[in-house]
Amino acid sequence: MKRYSGDPYWLTVRFDGRCSCGQLVKRGEQAFYYPRGKTLCGKSCGCADKAAADFAACAQDETFYSGGVY
Repeated sequence: MKRYSGDPYWLTVRFDGRCSCGQLVKRGEQAFYYPRGKTLCGKSCGCADKAAADFAACAQDETFYSGGVY
C-alpha cells in the first residue's frame, strides 16, 4: 500500500485532548491521528480501531481499483 503525506497514522498522545466523538483522550494513550484535519480518535472509546479499519479498507480499495499490488 502506498503511503501519502496526509494519511492518518497511529501515535502516542503527548497532551490530553478530545477525540472526534468528544471523549477525553489522556496523555500516553494510543490514538489514530488525521494530520490534515488535525483530529484524533482515541483507543479507549473505541473510535480509533474503527477509524484505522475504515482507512485501511479505503486504501486497499484504492490500490485495487488503480491496478496496483496490495
